[in-house]
Amino acid sequence: MKYLDKIQPLEKFVLIDKIIEKIETLIASGDLKPGDFLPGERILAEKLGVSRTSLRQALKALNVMGVLEIAPGKKTYIKDSFADILLNPFKFIKAVHSIKIKELFEARCVLEESLVQMAAGKAERHHIEKIRSYLNDSERNLDNKKDFIYSEFLFHQSIFEAADNKILTAVMNSLNEMLLVLEKYEKDYLDIQDRKKSLAQHKEIYDAIIKKDQDQARKSMHTHLKYMEDRLKKMEIRD
Repeated sequence: MKYLDKIQPLEKFVLIDKIIEKIETLIASGDLKPGDFLPGERILAEKLGVSRTSLRQALKALNVMGVLEIAPGKKTYIKDSFADILLNPFKFIKAVHSIKIKELFEARCVLEESLVQMAAGKAERHHIEKIRSYLNDSERNLDNKKDFIYSEFLFHQSIFEAADNKILTAVMNSLNEMLLVLEKYEKDYLDIQDRKKSLAQHKEIYDAIIKKDQDQARKSMHTHLKYMEDRLKKMEIRD
């Protein structure tokens, strides 16, 4: 078992874990907030009573988890979005279990109909304007598949923001980002007729949101996602 050579003494990892736990506690208590900068390595290591090496490894772990942003030559700060915290585990799940696009769509459908219903009830003027701007982008990008897909992604993302639920928004953004970056999805999905149909369905969703018709918003989203699911099945049969 060659991997045994890569296992380091447990005490070191226990220390790193305790550093991570301490920083997480400071965030949970509100002493550290999104956007706050951490002290320099020397000062922080002295305060925690640990070596700079252990501190550096703990900070790298938090960076990978999506909690911190570490930019070379700049200060380390608490990220103001936790979408990456959810996206990273999804990436591991996909890698280990070979998750298919269809499964991602199924997970998306479970949540998105509820989110658009929430958005129709909560959306304020600035939310409406943002949703409308991405709808306009989709219309302008109708002949450019890559840009169209991206503008539609942002259209959905703006609906999640209007729903005003940070946890569900982060989950949905993570799922959609995984769909967006899949090469197969970007290359083979949605011909021009599909894009026109999707755009028309998005307009129906938008109309329901501005009318604050929650039931119709949910129904329109259901129709849209069902259409996308049917297109996905046809794509898989073609393969």
